[in-house]
Amino acid sequence: MSDLSGELIDGRYQLIRQVANGGMASIYEALDTRLDRKVAVKIMHPHLAQDDAYVTRFIREAKAAAALSHPNIVAVQDQGWNQNGIPAVFLVMELIEGSTLREYINERGRFDIREAINYLTPILSALSAAHSIGIVHRDVKPENILVSHEGRVKIADFGLARGEVIGSTMTAESSVILGSVSYLSPEQVQRGIADARSDVYAVGIVAFEMLTGEKPFSGDTPIQIAYMHVNEDIPSLRSKRKEIPKALDELIIRATSRDPDSRPRNAGEFLKELEAIALELDPKKNQMKLDLDLPVEPIREKLRPPVKPKPLPEASIEIKETTKQIRRGEEKKRRTSKRVRRNRKIALLLAIALGVGGWYTLVGPGSR
Repeated sequence: MSDLSGELIDGRYQLIRQVANGGMASIYEALDTRLDRKVAVKIMHPHLAQDDAYVTRFIREAKAAAALSHPNIVAVQDQGWNQNGIPAVFLVMELIEGSTLREYINERGRFDIREAINYLTPILSALSAAHSIGIVHRDVKPENILVSHEGRVKIADFGLARGEVIGSTMTAESSVILGSVSYLSPEQVQRGIADARSDVYAVGIVAFEMLTGEKPFSGDTPIQIAYMHVNEDIPSLRSKRKEIPKALDELIIRATSRDPDSRPRNAGEFLKELEAIALELDPKKNQMKLDLDLPVEPIREKLRPPVKPKPLPEASIEIKETTKQIRRGEEKKRRTSKRVRRNRKIALLLAIALGVGGWYTLVGPGSR
């Protein structure tokens, strides 16, 4: 698909630059000229836009995603078909300026245990909100998990893969399966079906990668990796990293079980078990918990605000006095003050007397 930067979509969205290009669509940073704000515009590739069934699913799922209101889900703001210029099916979302979880993993390797839990918690919370209204993501992977510059975790592309047939995807859109195959559940690979437990499996794989710094399976082709997911169990976390708590290891083993019935039924159940483990690791954390309003640390250290210099403490001298000494000092001050006032009065009277006497002698009747 050619770069559409500079195009005006739907008479409203001015495409500024292309920020991502995938197997199904390209994403642009754009300006909403009506509201004068930055947005992200996702434009479906032209060859897919010719498929009425695919476009219908795209529109239906865009509406479903728009129905989700959650602080850790990328908000969908508009959807339509460009009528005034180049034909394009588009989706408008909030613009998240930051990095993907994939970039975090590439930069950091494996995560600290508590840090990984801090990331997994908002991911599962977002999926739990979706599962509660019957929406399944179907393509959970680090590339679809965004982290803003402020540290807020956001999941993107909700529901856009619903109804996709895995077989046709692997032949017609091999680039899509290359990006997702490491996180596909066995039932998605075998039967092309997915439910909430498939998302649980994908999050389990993401957790494995965050905690070990590597994917559980690797191969030369997507088919090889898919085959491993269907026929082999995910390695134990503790076999890769001894300090992983046993409870966390067991939870990830169950989440990535090849049998969907052995996994937590949905992201909400997964989240509850993970929070219980987090509480065991840090009992004080629950006292400070404000749910999802505490963002995780951003990928790059934020600049710290300048620290105002503290004034140097003034030198002091220690003085020890008894109560009697303090009272005597105060009485002495009072006596001194009375004497000063009396002396001032006498001096004033003398000055007046001298003035009057001088006038009488020099100018007045006494001068005659």
